[in-house]
Amino acid sequence: MSSDRTQDPNSHAFPTKQLTILAICRFSEPIAFNSILAYTYVMVQDLHGGDDTDASFYAGLLVSAYAVAEALTAIGWGALSDRYGRKPVVLFGLGGVAISSLIFGLATEYWIALLARFIGGALNGNVAVMQTMVAEMVKNPAHEPKAYASQPFVWTLGGIIGSAMGGFLAQPAKFYPSLFPADGLFGRYPYLLPNLVSVAVIILAIIQGMLFLEETNPRGSKAAHEDVFEDGDDAIDERTPLHRPKNRRPSARSQSRTTVDRPVFIEESLPVPIEQTFDLRRSSFGTVCSIKLPPAQPKQNEAFNGNAFNFTIIMVTIALVLVSYHQMAFNTLLPTHLLDKPATPPGQIDFTGGLGYTVHDVGVYLSVNGILGLFIQGVIFPIFVDRVGVWKSFVFNVILYPLAYVIMPFLSAMPSVLVSPAIYLSMILQCFFGIVVIPCALILLKDATPSPSVLGKVNGLAMSACCLARTVSPPVVGIIYSAGGSAAAWFSCAGVGVIGIVQLLWVPRKHVPSIVVESGVMASKPDPDSRNEETGTSLVIAV
Repeated sequence: MSSDRTQDPNSHAFPTKQLTILAICRFSEPIAFNSILAYTYVMVQDLHGGDDTDASFYAGLLVSAYAVAEALTAIGWGALSDRYGRKPVVLFGLGGVAISSLIFGLATEYWIALLARFIGGALNGNVAVMQTMVAEMVKNPAHEPKAYASQPFVWTLGGIIGSAMGGFLAQPAKFYPSLFPADGLFGRYPYLLPNLVSVAVIILAIIQGMLFLEETNPRGSKAAHEDVFEDGDDAIDERTPLHRPKNRRPSARSQSRTTVDRPVFIEESLPVPIEQTFDLRRSSFGTVCSIKLPPAQPKQNEAFNGNAFNFTIIMVTIALVLVSYHQMAFNTLLPTHLLDKPATPPGQIDFTGGLGYTVHDVGVYLSVNGILGLFIQGVIFPIFVDRVGVWKSFVFNVILYPLAYVIMPFLSAMPSVLVSPAIYLSMILQCFFGIVVIPCALILLKDATPSPSVLGKVNGLAMSACCLARTVSPPVVGIIYSAGGSAAAWFSCAGVGVIGIVQLLWVPRKHVPSIVVESGVMASKPDPDSRNEETGTSLVIAV
């Protein structure tokens, strides 16, 4: 984007073309991230010569390795994008995903697969840079809800396709022997095909990005920095450079906020059906819905020097962490339980083994899980919260959440015709509870924030804690599965859910009146007054 773009009268039009190009780049990532979940468990078994000892733990480690590396390097990539531009960092990050996928598909030893995941995460800094590019593309605040809603929608769509692709393209020599002989390339490398398709999609995204994606923060562009800091605004949001220029003298307020406003631990590459990132300061983030909160009191615009983390914020953050942990545990435990071999004959309760499904079956279940999440988020959630209310929606669903997990250990005792419906029931419950609880908790969190000037600190604490919980969850639940069997793992998720129920006793009751929920994607005529970052009059939720 040239520096004279700010003078163009059309520069405030909705950036459909650039958002579409960025969305294609965005779309390619969850295809790679989510495709591995359908076959990770059986891949670990194959890499260990058929030995399934601790396979669930090692599978969970593969899932988390990418996110750990990405979390450790995200801030550094953000700094590089400030200096050298967003575009090269985004394209390089996509290249990192492609390299990781290729090595992962060719891995013949477990340590190679683990190293491939870690290298891919270290080379990918897109977790924050793409969000920043969206903010820099959108010049009209009224366009923000629609612009930000497009990103999680694309992520979810890519995740649905990736889950199906991983399930149907893994082990092609086993499922399609007429096309892929056992002594051929894909017979020797049974998990290469889904990764090759991921690489092809990513390469196409890189090429179209190189040709058509415009730079939103060109190196050395004075206008770019002036646009970010115009009118002396020290507020830090997604338009703020990810690494502040040294030659700019920050105000006293910004000096106290710069180092603590952003999450210190942030990831987005875990294979989840719905995007998990959120930002309390945005009028639209991480979802396809927009929630308008009541106008804040005028006194909240004044400088705030008190404690940003009051009791309510701490308690709601703990509730978010507990939900994030067992929600991510479900996403990694489900395919493991489906793929693991049964330890008892059909019709008997099996608290140790799994259900013996194939990777094809798992791919279908994971894809349906993503479709359910998208439907519940876009259709059911707005209606439910509007009628029940934020506080009751939060409390009721936290209380009912463990039901989604206690069903799973008893599936083996059901008649075969009821097993699949019971799996879908558990998936529906888990999707519904999570999609309602997390945004309601975010609304309560923002409502409890004493001043808009400390929203960044509150967001950084909540985001870091939730990301950390989601990252440690897969290997931890894998250890429990390996040590105690499938039932122990599911009951551990339910146990964390029960802890969340008990923890509600310490969450102060809040009433948030006059909530208006509307679609951020479908809104054709956004309200110019729907965004007020300083008074916090609107919130778009991320589930």
